[in-house]
Amino acid sequence: MKIRIGRRTLMLGSVSAILLVLVGVAVVGALGIAGWEYTNSNHFCATMCHAVHPEESINHLKASHARVNCVECHMGRTSTLHLMALKPTHLKELWGMIAGYERPTYGSTLRPAREACEACHWPQNEHHDKIVVRKRFGTDPASSESDYRITLHTSSGVERAQEWKATGIHWHIANDVEFIATDPQRRSIPWVQVRKPDGTKVTYYDAESKLGKAELDKYEPRRMECFDCHNAVGHPFRNPVDVVDEAIASGRIDRSLPSAKARAVALIDAAGELHGTLNERAGKVEKAIAEVRAKFPTKPEDVEKEKKLEQAMREILLDTSIQGHKDEKFTWKSFPDHAGHNNFPGCFRCHDGKHFNDKGEAIRLQCTLCHALPQVIKEDGKGSVPSTVAAGLTPPASHNEPNFMHDHRLKFDESCQMCHGKLEFGRDGGNFCSNPACHGRKWPEMNVNAAPANGSPVPKAAPEPKAAPAGKGKA
Repeated sequence: MKIRIGRRTLMLGSVSAILLVLVGVAVVGALGIAGWEYTNSNHFCATMCHAVHPEESINHLKASHARVNCVECHMGRTSTLHLMALKPTHLKELWGMIAGYERPTYGSTLRPAREACEACHWPQNEHHDKIVVRKRFGTDPASSESDYRITLHTSSGVERAQEWKATGIHWHIANDVEFIATDPQRRSIPWVQVRKPDGTKVTYYDAESKLGKAELDKYEPRRMECFDCHNAVGHPFRNPVDVVDEAIASGRIDRSLPSAKARAVALIDAAGELHGTLNERAGKVEKAIAEVRAKFPTKPEDVEKEKKLEQAMREILLDTSIQGHKDEKFTWKSFPDHAGHNNFPGCFRCHDGKHFNDKGEAIRLQCTLCHALPQVIKEDGKGSVPSTVAAGLTPPASHNEPNFMHDHRLKFDESCQMCHGKLEFGRDGGNFCSNPACHGRKWPEMNVNAAPANGSPVPKAAPEPKAAPAGKGKA
């Protein structure tokens, strides 16, 4: 038998084979791209790769980085080939999903800021100060309103070419700052070191830390990154009291209901630390609502307002609680927010008045390093009183001394009143030293009475003044 293959038949066969190969390559390539894109999706990261807290995905959609995907922070914004090389390093997360592991309370895979944060937030771009306004409500029957206004110095001042001259909050990323944290969430920082442009280093130790040099040497210092402070921008877990204030301000909770804020706070306290499934947590919330309702009798005309508050609190308590499995008991307090110093130490992990160098100089604690003095306006007319600084007047050099916050309350005299007016210590406003946003409250971890552990003569723990001299008040 003879088989003849004509030139045309051979050409058609070759073309068909090439086309089939190209189609196959295209199909495989498309499937590969689709698979690659899926492995970079938030759904894959949060539900298929590892069992993070389900609330993280929910809170991510409510946060300022809702359109930033998990991989953009945890793998960085870099080339595809680099990402492919990084992907296998995350296989331990997939194994944990299969074999089982405790759900994480901190991120261990964040890329350096220059590969992630700074892909959008370019530090050499010009930054401006930011004004933040917040409304807070008291637990008195009228739920009295206080307006808080603060100017944040978010500018780094100058480009990195002139790093040491930079000012404001972002001084920390414009300069070479290293620190040692003794826990994965970086709540405790006993050692800080700053390298100056001339190469000299200044080291600060926490005077209250029980760790000696030998113990500290076991830790690896890390260079300060954006996310060492902005650690909760991706999926924050919020204090329910702060959410209540926002709910009252927006009308979600009717402030005209007697003791509206007090009722909400009582509900938070009665509910306690909510754990378990959604149904279990919802049951605890209903029990707390019934308990608080009995403590706050409501007039007939306020019944609808009470129902509105209870519905809002159901949503707030469930939104700010965290589902737990087995023996896992997480609350919003399990996830510290290091940006600020209200609910957690945050800035006061280092700027706490008790980190000293070998000269007995503390890491500067002056409020105005990072923000202007907060202004508070209360409904009763009281509030903070700004300084009456005359144009062209230069502040005393003492205001910039490292230990100014330790010493200023003991070193005031009549000259202070030239700028600050009458000086009386308090918390209700009415003069410069009774700013409700600053004084009359305890800040997490801050201790202006601390003294260096190395025996340096300055500063020494200063007692609270017993009485103000004539014509002067306590500062």
